[in-house]
Amino acid sequence: TVFARRLLFVVGKGGVGRTTVAISLAIAAAQRGQRVGVLELYANDQVARRFSLGERSYAPRPIAPGVKTQSLTPLECLDDFGKQKLRVGALVRVLFHNRVFRAFVDAVPGLHDVFQLGKINALATDPAPEDPQYDLIIIDAPATGHGLTLLQAAGSMGEMVGRGLVAEESVAIEELLHDPKRTGLVLVTLPDELPVNESMELLQGLDDRREQVVATVVNQVRDLSTPDAPPWDEVAAALDSAGATALRQAGEELLALQARQNDALAKLDEELPRILGRPCPVLHQRRIEPHELSAKDLPDLAEQLLEGLDAWGAA
Repeated sequence: TVFARRLLFVVGKGGVGRTTVAISLAIAAAQRGQRVGVLELYANDQVARRFSLGERSYAPRPIAPGVKTQSLTPLECLDDFGKQKLRVGALVRVLFHNRVFRAFVDAVPGLHDVFQLGKINALATDPAPEDPQYDLIIIDAPATGHGLTLLQAAGSMGEMVGRGLVAEESVAIEELLHDPKRTGLVLVTLPDELPVNESMELLQGLDDRREQVVATVVNQVRDLSTPDAPPWDEVAAALDSAGATALRQAGEELLALQARQNDALAKLDEELPRILGRPCPVLHQRRIEPHELSAKDLPDLAEQLLEGLDAWGAA
């Protein structure tokens, strides 16, 4: 199943709702009895803001029963690496918190990614006594381009440095991230032509990691079913000429939107198995107007994902 892995990276273009899907997946997994962590990278605070927790925090904080969140930064992860792997303790600040070292870190491509991936690897495979014990870690990955480089960072770093502790750490990270039994990818898209096309391009860019795609979540699917028409005398009595024009325009817009959404979903159903070479769950998450979306909506969205997974399994 989707939740049978240690790590799930939620990937997709910017603006498709990766954070919402990551939280929904976490709550769904927790409802199945797992201890789940939702991790944000690069000091992002979307989860904290969604749950009115104030500022971001590297330390884990609960957001739902069985679910905690953490917001990582490269420097905080490097501090952890120094304390746990290098055993330098209080010297961390002297070694890592200076301008020369920071300039070096900023200058090496992919090093920021590797430091954060190292913390994820530690949480998944060898958590420290003070770390939370997670059954599943869900990573709200950066948008498309950076998300791809994040997945490739450890392998590239291992090849670049050759040997030493950083190389060993990079190899361990790469082994975890490239193992389809331990690491899965969840693709997020929207029910419209452009996001679906961009998602298919992202799938192509995954190359040999495509086997790790365990599900696609279509976020913000609208309920565009049209109700049965009321008796005409009631409609005629309620309409004047201006009302009839406005109603016709609204109906035409609704039908056009319905057609675009149906076409996008049909294309996704057709293209996804063709690119992956196998069937893959496509889960729908209903649209909630942005100004209405809050923490109280997320358990309902999680339930929709569970229903979709159950239906997929039954089929």
